[in-house]
Amino acid sequence: MTRSFLRRRCSMALLAFALAGVAVADPGSAFRDVAAAEAAAFAEADANGDGKLTWEEFANYGTLLRQKLDALRFARLDTDGDGALTEEELNMGRPAGGLPPPPF
Repeated sequence: MTRSFLRRRCSMALLAFALAGVAVADPGSAFRDVAAAEAAAFAEADANGDGKLTWEEFANYGTLLRQKLDALRFARLDTDGDGALTEEELNMGRPAGGLPPPPF
């Protein structure tokens, strides 16, 4: 398997968790949002700007990406755009069966 294939598969899995149970009018926009979050996290994590991630930078990349995906998920759940989630908005993000939303 190539790295790009694995990266796409991981991105799709992250997207599924990040947006679980949340209706998205344009699924393509969700993928673009995740791709933008990945690019921003990479640029932020690449402390020396060499276009590569060292082990330390990679560890930071994971944290940054999770924060960015959390922000995306929060924005999608915040349907009234007031910057806060009601219990109803939070529950709309739960997958069928009433399970809690994913941890990230």
